[in-house]
Amino acid sequence: MPKIHRPGPIDVVVTGLGCITPIGNDAAAFWQNLLAGRSGAAPIRSFSTRPYRTSVGCEVKDFTCGPGSSLPASLRATQLAAAAIGEALRSAGIDAREGRPAAIGLAVGTTMGELNFLDRLSTPPADLEGNGSSAIWQEAVDLGAFSITSMAAEALGLDGPQATLPAACSAGNYAIGQALDWIRRGRAEILVAGGAEAFSESAFAGFSRLGAMSPDVCRPFDLNRKGLLLGEGAGFLVLESSESARRRGAGALARVLGFGLSCDAHHITGPHPAGAGAVECMRGAMQDAGVAPQDVGYISLHGTGTRQNDKIESQAIREVFGERTLEVPASSIKALTGHMMGAASAVEAIACVLAIQCRLLPPTWNHEARDPECNLDIIPNAPRLARPRVVLNNSYAFGGNNACVVFGAP
Repeated sequence: MPKIHRPGPIDVVVTGLGCITPIGNDAAAFWQNLLAGRSGAAPIRSFSTRPYRTSVGCEVKDFTCGPGSSLPASLRATQLAAAAIGEALRSAGIDAREGRPAAIGLAVGTTMGELNFLDRLSTPPADLEGNGSSAIWQEAVDLGAFSITSMAAEALGLDGPQATLPAACSAGNYAIGQALDWIRRGRAEILVAGGAEAFSESAFAGFSRLGAMSPDVCRPFDLNRKGLLLGEGAGFLVLESSESARRRGAGALARVLGFGLSCDAHHITGPHPAGAGAVECMRGAMQDAGVAPQDVGYISLHGTGTRQNDKIESQAIREVFGERTLEVPASSIKALTGHMMGAASAVEAIACVLAIQCRLLPPTWNHEARDPECNLDIIPNAPRLARPRVVLNNSYAFGGNNACVVFGAP
């Protein structure tokens, strides 16, 4: 593996967290329900599931954008993002519009962007004729994936550098890696980074046609797992240089030690059969962080609940951690949240930071039978007391896009 260039000694810390998820509409509720095993799975309300084999999903519940919001109600992904970003800034003690310490940048990961606009354009056909159809078309033209970033930044007054990372289901980690890189290189002192995704029929239909969805429950790494449940949500972290945090008097929740990226270059939906990209990504992240496998105290697994993905991820972890594999606690929170696609690894990053803070490891819920092909310590069905000093957050996506982030205790 080629040596990774580390641009400088700038220490980067997490000072704020915010999320909207199927199991809680702020970071505290999310964490409480995650530890208690409260599932976000329920009958889907967004659209009729009559044409599909599955009618269960993990939608965000009881969410409102709040009074005074300038964001249209139809921009659900942007609304989720703005709410989570706002919470993260408040958590970090930052008012972006008044007395802010510096320009604040924004990096957003997403899979589909505001895909609900395409759903509106395609069905029913009558909507495309008259009654403001030209306005709908203009909205669709104006709203690419980048719009979540630009519109959320405008709504919240964030005028630092921006990036949109449409890197499928590893997009949240990609955004965190982008923010880390920018801070290290001195392009900004404070970045808000994460991911956002709205529940859409187009995404649901796609996963359904792939035969990837469970009819009822998501059981990551279980012998009898049947697939994933689709979810939605947003998760964002405030990253800043430790010097910036000291000047502001802000406490560090965790350090961001490093990140790794790789691509399987194998198949648009299937992982490399030997997990080569996942192996390279984990090793690259640890090398960038300056840690070794024996330093890692917890792994946040990608863990979708599909038979092949869980098997390949387990295989890749065994390749990286060797004889120590069963000594490293690991879990997938998708059993409760569903697969939030572009938001998934960002919300999982929040779980990593909270695990470090609270000295509790979230479990893999719904686990009933051990799969010999997934021979990991997956923390089944109950939180575990621990004091991890180094945590690895894994994410793997369509197109073979892999992104891993390493967090450390402050």
